Amino acid sequence: MTTHLLVDFGEVISEPQSAAAVQGMAAVLGMPTTTFRDRYWAHRAPYDRGVPAAEYWEDVAGRRVRGEDLRTLRSLDIESWTHLNFGTITALRDARRRGAQLTLLSNAPCDLAAEIRGSAVLQGLFPLMVFSAELRLAKPDAEIFDTALALAEVAPEDTLFIDDRVENLEAACGRRIRTHRFRTAAELGAELDGLAFGAVPQRRPWWTRVRPPASALRSAG
Repeated sequence: MTTHLLVDFGEVISEPQSAAAVQGMAAVLGMPTTTFRDRYWAHRAPYDRGVPAAEYWEDVAGRRVRGEDLRTLRSLDIESWTHLNFGTITALRDARRRGAQLTLLSNAPCDLAAEIRGSAVLQGLFPLMVFSAELRLAKPDAEIFDTALALAEVAPEDTLFIDDRVENLEAACGRRIRTHRFRTAAELGAELDGLAFGAVPQRRPWWTRVRPPASALRSAG
């Protein structure tokens, strides 16, 4: 029975990057948009795993980037990923209301992770947020799925993973996690409507889960 939703951020909860956002970042570097886009993604994986922002943007630019240019690129990049898809949010809110446990699992650099954590909308939706830069791991690494489920204290067979990228979905399947390939909020809502989540189990404080020594049990009797 599905009780837990493990949800991607980019292009699932957030809208895709706009052409204007990409053009704006390319203009800061004086680079053709197509070249910029190629270099932006070619160097993104280490950034998602925690490489410092200055190092990432210098790899993209192929030259030193500091001062105002670096601050502008970091700001534009965050802004480009933080336009929320409220159709998706509505579907997830309804699932949570019906008993689903929700965890966010995002490939996100430190800058973006901090912005997402600070969102009141997302704080109210996700009790747990897991970010690649904080773990130095990224999807589709198998270990990031294992870590996210361990932090959420749920089993793979109780989880539905929602993402838009095939390679991430295939990796989740390899960890015995059911998947939904995100295309539209309407399709996601229809799938979630068909699930009966039941009550979210209440976690007991850790000290109530520790079995006392046998000697303590004997003395108590």
